[in-house]
Amino acid sequence: MDTMWRKNLLPIITSLFLFVASLIIGKNAEDSLIRDLIIISAIAVDMKDEDFLITVQAINAPSVKDSASEKLGFILYQESGRTITEALQNIQKSFSRFLFMDDLEVILISEEIAKKRGIADVVNYLFLEQTISSNTMLFVSKETSAHDILAMFTPFQKVSSKRIVDTIENIKEYSSFAFPVYPNRVKNFLLNYPVVNNVIPYISIAGDVEVGLKKENIEAYQPKSKMEISGMSYFKKDKLINYLSLEESKDLLFLMDNVREGALEASCPEGPGYFSYQYKKSKTSYKVDWTGDSPKISIKVKTNGRITESTCKTSFEHPNMDLFRKQIRNQLEGSITSLIRKSQAENLDYIGFAKELYLSKPSKWRDIEGEWASIFPTIPFELNTNVSIRRSGDAISLD
Repeated sequence: MDTMWRKNLLPIITSLFLFVASLIIGKNAEDSLIRDLIIISAIAVDMKDEDFLITVQAINAPSVKDSASEKLGFILYQESGRTITEALQNIQKSFSRFLFMDDLEVILISEEIAKKRGIADVVNYLFLEQTISSNTMLFVSKETSAHDILAMFTPFQKVSSKRIVDTIENIKEYSSFAFPVYPNRVKNFLLNYPVVNNVIPYISIAGDVEVGLKKENIEAYQPKSKMEISGMSYFKKDKLINYLSLEESKDLLFLMDNVREGALEASCPEGPGYFSYQYKKSKTSYKVDWTGDSPKISIKVKTNGRITESTCKTSFEHPNMDLFRKQIRNQLEGSITSLIRKSQAENLDYIGFAKELYLSKPSKWRDIEGEWASIFPTIPFELNTNVSIRRSGDAISLD
């Protein structure tokens, strides 16, 4: 027995030694890698005269690892250049370490550059620079510089780019008024205009921008300045045109069949008050009729959810539930129709009608593609919604 035990002990000791050694070597390799590289988590693109003004957000790795540390989680470096590459090379002059962009999560383009110069140059750079991941998310900054948004002190996360990524993922899953957009999609849409138009989420700062740039902003129980993703911006080719409100962005996602979960507030079917409808499932389908002089689009939206809150005096008992369904249907049809009309009035097809025409019959789309600018503003459409309420509580207002 002793001989057998000694024979088994040697492999066990060897395995433990190798395991501990691998941990030590891995830790040393990781620390060495961090010492040799500057990890870039985000890039802000602004304008300085006619040049690019580029800000990189460098991760302060020791501070991020130690959540209790009071040190900053990131450091910003900024330089200008005739190209993005030149600006980054100017930043590199200040460092003995390599700018590592394989972990880049966010590209933030300022409103100024998106409106004046367009986003094509930025997108082309992302495609040509092989070290940048295709999973990098694109955003537009609204009414403030892209630099200031990256410089914000944000609660919960030490790095503002991480805050941006977590926020857009949360909105995509649970609120459905914005979704992540990646370089591949933007480039593809630019190449296939006018079949498709780009929409990109935008970020703004609520409150005093100057306050948000100070550490005191996150030392109060209620920060006086905060970063917000409030919806989608829309483009004509590569130029930013304007922004959709949160409610308009919800309607856009219904038209794009990109809804996962969200909520609608509607007025009570009888008397004053409001109720909330939480939808979990939604499906939007299109049918195109090519028989007339102009194509006609039929849109069907099906949604399924439950009533989560009500200040209405009307109970949910049969047959009153039909009244609530009608209120939701009328509100949804009214708001989506308003967005379509707005799109037609601006003659900017960010709602996706051209895409549906192309998908239905590519050959017929090619016949009208050259005249699309004159067809789109008056193209007839029909919208129908099917609202299901699978369950609700039985509380009503006691007033």
